[in-house]
Parts: sequence; C-alpha cells; structure tokens
Amino acid sequence: MKRFVLMIALALLYSCGLEQVDEGTHSSSDGIWRGPSYGKHLSGTVYAAGLDYPDAYDWRADTEKGKVKCSMVLFADGIPVLKVPVGDAHEVSSDIGRHRIRAGNLYTDYTDGNTTVLKKDGKEIARYEGAEDIICMEVHDGKVHSLSRPSGGEGFRYRVDGSLVLERSDGVPYTHLTVHQDSVRFCFSQSQRTADGSQMRYYHVADGIVRQVEVPEEASRVWDMIVSEGKVAMVLSLPDRSPVLMHDGKEEYVEYLGRQKVVSCTFCDSGRLSVCVRCRYSGDNLMSDILWTADDGWTMYRIGRTLACFHVDEERCNAVINPADGRDGIIFSGRTASVMPQGYSVFSKECMTRRDSVLYVGLSSGGEAPPLVWRNGAADTLRINGPLTCLR
Repeated sequence: MKRFVLMIALALLYSCGLEQVDEGTHSSSDGIWRGPSYGKHLSGTVYAAGLDYPDAYDWRADTEKGKVKCSMVLFADGIPVLKVPVGDAHEVSSDIGRHRIRAGNLYTDYTDGNTTVLKKDGKEIARYEGAEDIICMEVHDGKVHSLSRPSGGEGFRYRVDGSLVLERSDGVPYTHLTVHQDSVRFCFSQSQRTADGSQMRYYHVADGIVRQVEVPEEASRVWDMIVSEGKVAMVLSLPDRSPVLMHDGKEEYVEYLGRQKVVSCTFCDSGRLSVCVRCRYSGDNLMSDILWTADDGWTMYRIGRTLACFHVDEERCNAVINPADGRDGIIFSGRTASVMPQGYSVFSKECMTRRDSVLYVGLSSGGEAPPLVWRNGAADTLRINGPLTCLR
C-alpha cells in the first residue's frame, strides 16, 4: 500500500509544472529559483532544458525577444530543479545555441555586441571583451573549455573559464572538444602561404599546445576532424573514394554513394567513432542522411528526408526525422521506427539522449500544447509555454 501511494505521488510530481512545486523554495534577489532537489541528483539522471514564456505569449513569433518575461527551466528526470531569468537585462539569451547542459548544470553564454558573459546556473563565471559565439563547450575538472568565433567575424578562440588560451584570426575549428588522458583536445585548419600561393594546413591541439597533422597529399577535401582515443581521425575525399575515414593512419571506406553527391560529412559527438553523411541524388534536390559506424556499417533512413537530430551510443544509432510536407515525424531507436506524436517536432539537435535501454527525445509543440519528453513510446508532459531545447 505504501509503495502504491508513493508511486501516485511521484507520478503527480513528475507531470506537474514548475508553478505547482514552487511553494516553499527560496528565490534569490537575482531571480534565480532553485528547487528542493537542486544539485542532489545522481549520475544517470536525464536532464532537460526548456524556455518558459507567459501563457498568452507566442514564443514562435517571439516579437518581444530579449525583453519579454522568460525563464530557462532545468528539469531532472522530469522534476524542475532550476529556473533562470532570460533576457537582455539578465544577460541570458533565449537563442538555443547559447545554452548547454553539462554534468547536471545549465551553462549559458550571452553577448550585447561588445562583451561576452558566461554563466553557470544563472551565476556569472566569466566576462570578457568582444562579441563571441560559442560553437562547442565541455567541462573538465570543473573548468569550462570553449571554442568560439567572433560574432560576424573570422577565426576562432579557445578559452578556459573565459581566459584566452589560443587564438587564430583566420583558422577554422572543427567543432568537437574531446578529453583524453586528462587533456582537452580539438583540431583546426588554417591556410598558409607558400611559394606557389597558399596551402591548407591541419593541426591538433592538446592543452593549448599546437601540433601539425599530416594529411594525404591526394586528398581533395577534409570534411571533418576529431580526436578519438588520443588519435586524430579525419573524414576526407580521396580519388575514386569518398568519403574515407582515416584514424591513426588507417583507412576505412565509409560508404559507396553511387550517383549520390556528398553535401556534408561530420563526426558524431559520441562514445564511439561515427559519421553522419548528407548526400544529394544527382539530377534532383532529394537529400538524405546516412549514419555510419565502424562496427555496424551504415544506416540510411528515409530517402529525401534529413535527420533533425541523432544520438550514437555504444549499442546503436538513434535518430529523428521531423514532420514535413504532410508526412509524419519518425523516431528511430536502432532499427525500430515509431511515429512521432502529432503536432510535435524536435526543436534542436541536442534533444535526444539514451539512458540504459530507454531512448529520450525532447519534443516541442507546433501549437499551444506544452512540450513532451518521449520515452520509448511513452510521453511525459513538461508544463512550460515554450520549446524544449536540449537533453543530456
């Protein structure tokens, strides 16, 4: 009987919105709300973040962007644990590319065009001159490592807790930060002048130390680079073979595309080496995405439809196709396909994760309904007026 009552209580708590659990918690002078279970969740917790606007506000049009009352809400296994005010006055942006979940914390970056501000759970941890867009970020040993581009400019900057470690005014970073043997690593390319004009060079960075990477001379294009298990991996085009994966000097042919043309080819940020290839059929504009792993080979989903998000783990490839042109949205858990709930779609590429055998997908409504967290076919409602923007 006690177990039955506990299950009912948990179900009610899980499905209610932030306003229903707000009573009895502390709200600081800066407007940050922390729930009773803030910071108490264990590893394996699934976190979700979403934007919460006033009930009558059309967040899709967002005509008062930056000024309307808005909050970023962090959920832990469906329970709201943090609420951070959003807007120019709070130096927290509503742009989905400017917030991330790492180790159960919400990180945001904001710029007013002159200064960039980095915050953790609504509290400032770094402020520096210049307008920058953070393109990828990881937290290692309590420090925030970030790759950013000057807003509207060229080059990149690598920072740790906001302090500049490495800068290239004309370099192009590959947007993956990985950790190996206690060091944070990434790759970039940069054009270098030669006697014949210029030539592209490629580099590997570990703890801010730059080393050049050798690329086959016959390569016509390097699509992407990542550091995997401490070794540089690259996806490139070689004569009569494209794309080709090279890892630690060993080649592996990713996929024979026939009459399809490669549009993009990028590594997945996952626990194992995997690649997403976008291709277009010759003679038409049909584009399709392929997920490839060294262990499982390739998976093509629907011809003429691209992936809204994907998640590759040690066991399988998972992916989502958003609804379009009257066709249903589809959620793929490995080879199993499920129709997405009507009226919903994935709002960002960060809206999918998996814990144990359960696949989680964050779905946002195209109408007035609240967002959902889809769990292996079940759906849990998160009562906010706005989109779910990331799961972790």
